[in-house]
Amino acid sequence: MPPSDNIEKTGSTTVTLTINDAPVVLTVDRAMAPCAANAFISLAEQGYYNDTSCHKLSTGDAKYLQCGDPSGTGNGGPGYSYPVERGAKAGGSVGSGTLALVADSQHRLGSQFALVYGDSKLSDSFLVIGSIDKDGAESISDIAHKGLADDGLNPKVDTKIGSVVMG
Repeated sequence: MPPSDNIEKTGSTTVTLTINDAPVVLTVDRAMAPCAANAFISLAEQGYYNDTSCHKLSTGDAKYLQCGDPSGTGNGGPGYSYPVERGAKAGGSVGSGTLALVADSQHRLGSQFALVYGDSKLSDSFLVIGSIDKDGAESISDIAHKGLADDGLNPKVDTKIGSVVMG
């Protein structure tokens, strides 16, 4: 479990993912959902996301690349889960460059997150916690434009987070 004492409720943290050798800079806004932001940052600091695949590409009304499951199946997580915070923005219309955590069917969060690469309508299973820089969103869009794998879920291009750098 991430530390739960004195969770910061203001400010932001920058996290840079390297996805297929391209930097994707995330800004995690602690005010949007302090507990969820804390959990995401804690996993990133621990190297949890290093060398993991992004296992789902959505190209319909919701345009996002889903990552954060080391098993690569969409069913894995960090071994704990927590509820979506009250008052936080869950779902709705969002723009390209949105960073959101993805809840399971019981509306509990773990480690999975979505990188939104186009204007989208997200279900209430998505909790917005920040943003993606313009170049990073374009890199994700480039992956999406290469299409879906034969299974209709994964990106056609093998998509991996190589490393995560804080700050």
